[in-house]
Amino acid sequence: MDYSKGEGTLATDDVEEIVWVSEPWMAVGACRGLDPAIFFPSDGAGVIGARKICCNCDVIDECLDYALKNRIEHGVWGGSSERERKRLQRARLLRRSMECW
Repeated sequence: MDYSKGEGTLATDDVEEIVWVSEPWMAVGACRGLDPAIFFPSDGAGVIGARKICCNCDVIDECLDYALKNRIEHGVWGGSSERERKRLQRARLLRRSMECW
C-alpha cells in the first residue's frame, strides 16, 4: 500500500480510521512520499511543521478543497488545521443558505 499516492487506509492514535480516494493532483503534492503521520499532529508545533510543507505545494488549493468537500475532520490538509476547516465549512454553509433566500 502506498499512502503517498493517496491509496488505502491510515490508522492513527487520534483517528480510528481514515480512508481516502486517490485524486490525480495527489501525485504531485509536496507531501508525496512523506510519512502521513506528519499531517496528523498531536500539537500546535506539529501543525506548524505540516503547514511548512504545504506552503511550498503546487496543489494546496486542490488539497484544501478535497478536505472540505469530503468533510475530513482530522489532520492538516491544504495547509489548514482541523479548526480552520470547520470554520471554512460553516462559512460555506452560511453562504449557501443566504444564496437560497
